Amino acid sequence: MPEDAHLQYLSFRLDKEAKKIIAAFAPEGGTDTVTLDALKKAIAAAGFGDCRLDEQALKAATAKYATGKAFEIQVGEAVDGKFEIRIDTHHLNAYLSCTPAHGGAPVTLENVVEEAARKEITAVAALDQKAIQNALQAGGSNVLIAKGKAPVNGVDARFESLVPSAKERSPRLDEHGLADFRELGEILMVRAGDPLMRRIPATDGEPGFDLSGKPIPAKPGKNIAFSKSMEGTALDPANENLLIAAADGCPVLLKDGVTVESIYTVEDVDLRTGNIDFLGTVNVKGGVQSGMTVKASGDIHINDTVEGVVLLAGGDVVVKGGIVGLMARAGEKAHQFTVNCKGSCTANFTQNARISAGTGIFIRDSAMQCELTAGHQIIVGDKNSRKGHLVGGTARAMMLVKAQVIGSPARAKTIVIAGADKELQDRLASIAEARDIAINKLMNVVKLLEVANSHPERLPADTVKAAETTRDSINAEMIALTKDEDELNRELALSADAQVVAEKEFLEGVEVQFGAKRQKIVADREAGVFQLSDGELVCR
Repeated sequence: MPEDAHLQYLSFRLDKEAKKIIAAFAPEGGTDTVTLDALKKAIAAAGFGDCRLDEQALKAATAKYATGKAFEIQVGEAVDGKFEIRIDTHHLNAYLSCTPAHGGAPVTLENVVEEAARKEITAVAALDQKAIQNALQAGGSNVLIAKGKAPVNGVDARFESLVPSAKERSPRLDEHGLADFRELGEILMVRAGDPLMRRIPATDGEPGFDLSGKPIPAKPGKNIAFSKSMEGTALDPANENLLIAAADGCPVLLKDGVTVESIYTVEDVDLRTGNIDFLGTVNVKGGVQSGMTVKASGDIHINDTVEGVVLLAGGDVVVKGGIVGLMARAGEKAHQFTVNCKGSCTANFTQNARISAGTGIFIRDSAMQCELTAGHQIIVGDKNSRKGHLVGGTARAMMLVKAQVIGSPARAKTIVIAGADKELQDRLASIAEARDIAINKLMNVVKLLEVANSHPERLPADTVKAAETTRDSINAEMIALTKDEDELNRELALSADAQVVAEKEFLEGVEVQFGAKRQKIVADREAGVFQLSDGELVCR
């Protein structure tokens, strides 16, 4: 009972069944008013200070107390502690949410352990008792108290080049969609037996387990075989994951392998040698006589200037001198076909030449009255160049055309075209069509394997093995198609940021084109960058 004399007629009791705190007032004489604070102290003195009190009921009790009339009123309740264990959808993690008791029975560690066992949280995923005790004392929401082990999926097979200086047929681009300027270099050689590429096999991964101890299998990585089209190479007899050179030659990196191209070396190409058509790389120590043709499935390297020749390469064309096309005679086309390569074309200078390159055209000094077409970029001049002039003719590239000076002092028409072309869209469409065909084939094979799995007696073992081989082959094909599609989409996205750059000057007579957008230079202007901005062609 409270010590205050005027609260001597006030008592508190617990309705154990309903767990309600009842305040009872039975006056036997006069009383004074009571404050809310004094009432709360009286409740605490009666041993119910930890219970959940009802502020509105307490205010009502003080008001009734002042009337001096007897009453009973519920002023609070004894609330038991509560808790809940939640398990995530993968049955990997268990979380505890709890509310501390207010005058009622507290939640104990034993309560939580029993509930965890009921939810099949086993000893494999040991309960974190410290985390549970902390949550029970302070309350908490979604406290991690037990966890299984997530599986670690396997890693796909990958390839590691052991010839780091070898070039790639599909050069990697930087974040701007550009490859580095290529210096004139020598042909890289490997000898028979040299290691070329290592295949790092796929891993199986590590299985995990859920809260009940049930194993969770890991997804194994995909095994990717070496390419089937790798001329001049062989697997190391002692290591099926090591590719070695089977002959001397020039190594070229593929996405999943290496080819070693034979090298045909000749002093000069003239009437004595005749035109050259070689499966591999052609190295001309001297020059190529006018009117001759050099064709190679690999690269073409020429140490001299060429004039009036035809160079056709499945790789790069590197000319340490210049490339000059013959001037057209009456009735002939303006340019004779000069260079067509799937890689890049590099030369000191070009004049009256028609050059088509799959990736880039790099000209150290000047390009005069040429027709230049490149899949990625055209760069005329570099940091060591005194000239770097793009004069007259047409220059067309998807991502970048750059020169020190663009245009002719004589105001000769110079057309520069940048941005994506129809060929890129056509290639994307071809990949989508090939993937659809592969998916249909794969569905048929998967159905066959499902039958074999359900009814193994129906299909011979050889048929099942052949179906599994076909499935793996189609999966590898689809992975390659997806990579090609991703690269083309990246190029398409990068082409939206295509640029035409004159680092020193644009001269009168230049016409810049981005798709249907065109702008003519009507007066000489200083360095600038043409590009599309909000669909409009601007120069900054």
